[in-house]
Amino acid sequence: MPWNDNSGGGGGPWGSGGGNNNPNNPWGQRPNNNGGGGGRGPEGPDLDDVVRDLQRMFGGLFGGKGSDNDNAGGPGLFGLLLVALAALIVWLFIGQAVYFIQPGEKGVVMRFGAYDRTTDSGMNFKFPAPIETVIRNQFTEVRNVEIGRTDEESLMLTRDENIVDIDFTVQWRVDSRDPENGVRNFEFNVLDPAVAVKAVAESAMREIVGTTDLQPIITTGRTEVAASAKEIIQRTLDEYQAGVEILDVQLTYADPPAGDVVVAFRDVDSARQDRERFVLDARAYANQVVPEARGNAARMLEEAQGYRDSQIARAEGDAARFTQIYDEYVQAPEVTRRRMYLETMENVLRDSELIILDEQGGAVPYLPLDRLGNARNTQGGN
Repeated sequence: MPWNDNSGGGGGPWGSGGGNNNPNNPWGQRPNNNGGGGGRGPEGPDLDDVVRDLQRMFGGLFGGKGSDNDNAGGPGLFGLLLVALAALIVWLFIGQAVYFIQPGEKGVVMRFGAYDRTTDSGMNFKFPAPIETVIRNQFTEVRNVEIGRTDEESLMLTRDENIVDIDFTVQWRVDSRDPENGVRNFEFNVLDPAVAVKAVAESAMREIVGTTDLQPIITTGRTEVAASAKEIIQRTLDEYQAGVEILDVQLTYADPPAGDVVVAFRDVDSARQDRERFVLDARAYANQVVPEARGNAARMLEEAQGYRDSQIARAEGDAARFTQIYDEYVQAPEVTRRRMYLETMENVLRDSELIILDEQGGAVPYLPLDRLGNARNTQGGN
C-alpha cells in the first residue's frame, strides 16, 4: 500500500502518530512537546492548532474563554452588538422597510395580514416583513371591459319582444371618489374586480334593453341607454363596496342579429308596419266618417225639432182660428158658412185650369180664356 509506512510505529494516510517523524505526512510533522522522538519535521500548519486558534478567537469575541488562562469580557459584548446591528441592517434591507410608490399608484400596507393603512406615492416607511407587507396598485389607470364578443353576451330581448345584438365597452378604474376606502375595498372586497364589472355590466344592460323598445336602441336612443346602464352599474358596484368607479359606457354596436334571425326580424317588422298602417287608415276613415255622421245626426235632430215646432205652431194656430171662426159662426151662422165655403173652393180651385162662367153673364167671343187662366196662375205665383 502506498500509504503504509513500515518503518514507523503506526501507519495511516496522514503519517504516524506520536513523536515519530514521517516524511510521507503531507501536513508535515506535528511538533513534539514532550521532547521525545527526534525533532520537528518541515514547517507547516497543524490541524489541531488551527482548530484551537479558531476556538480562542470566537470564544473571545462572544465573551467566552479564549485559552485556559484568558477570560474575555468587554470585547465579547462589543462583538455581539456588532453582529446584532449587522443582522438588523440585513433584516431591514431584506424586509424592505423603506419602499417607494410610483406616481399614479397607491400602497396598501397590511400588518400581520390585516389592512392597516393606505400610502400615497413617494418614499414611505413600514415595519419589515413579515410584520408589515405592502401591495401596490395602479390608482389612475383606466381599464376596459368589452362585452358582446359571444352570442351569449350580445343577444338581448327588448321590451317589444325583438332580439338585438349589442356590443359595448365599460371604462373603469379604482374608485377615486374616496381614495383610501376605494383602494381598500378594491383589494379586499372583490376577488376579481374585472370579472365583477363585466358581470354587473351585462346584467345592467339586459335590464335596460328589456325595458326599452328596439327602435330607440338601434337609432337615436343609444346615448340614453348607455347613460342608464352606467348609472345602474355604478349603483350596483357601490352596493357591493367593490371600490370601482365607472367612467363611461359606450355602445359600439347595436343592430338586429345577422343570419336567419334577420329575415324573421324583417318579417316581424313588416307585419308591425302593416299593422300600424291599417290602424292609421282606420283612424283616418273614422276621423272622416264620425264627424259626418255626427253632423247628419245633428241636422236630423234640428230638422225634427223644427218640424215639431212648426206642427205645434200650426196646430195651435188652427185651433185659435177655429175658435175665432166658431165665435163668428155663433153670431152669424149663414154668413160664416158661406164664407167658409168660398174660401174652401178658392183653395181647391186655385191651381186648376177650369174656368166657370156665370150663365147670365155671357162670354166675350174673342177672350182667350185659356190664356186667362195662365195669366192668373202667373199673377198668383208672383
